Amino acid sequence: MSDPPEAPSRTVAQLLALAIEAGCLTFREYIPWADDIIARLDHPPAWICELSTTKYRPHALRVVRDFVHSEPFEEIKDATEDYLGFLWIRYERGEVSWATFLDEAGQYSDAANGAIECEYFYSMLNELEEAEFDPGIENRQREEVQQRLSEAIVRTRAFYENIRTTRWQAGGE
Repeated sequence: MSDPPEAPSRTVAQLLALAIEAGCLTFREYIPWADDIIARLDHPPAWICELSTTKYRPHALRVVRDFVHSEPFEEIKDATEDYLGFLWIRYERGEVSWATFLDEAGQYSDAANGAIECEYFYSMLNELEEAEFDPGIENRQREEVQQRLSEAIVRTRAFYENIRTTRWQAGGE
């Protein structure tokens, strides 16, 4: 007999919040995911139940973040690269241009005070604008950023696919 499924951890919830904040996941993905968890657990967490009925993005973020920052408190690691990984997915899907990716990545990195300085993205954006959005510059920059974020892109893409296809696995990580 297999072990009963587990509720999502705070690490999973933190990634979920980042994906929603980056615009990578919408209610069209996270509601079926939450419904799947509810169907599998005898006693689903209250935050999952609330998320399963929440379409409004700011409310969904509040629901998930309230859980992440509730007692017992846990240290949350710097998540800048994970946010950027989710933003990268949006770029790959063609939802944002390269210039918009660089601008949003710079804004998030500046506010997060994370592992990647905002100037990294802003200097690329300046170079791209000065070159009048030359495709060669964009390709070079894209390859550089993709290499720098490669681990986060792999991690966030796997997480995104897990949520999108509503395949919840024990531990979910």
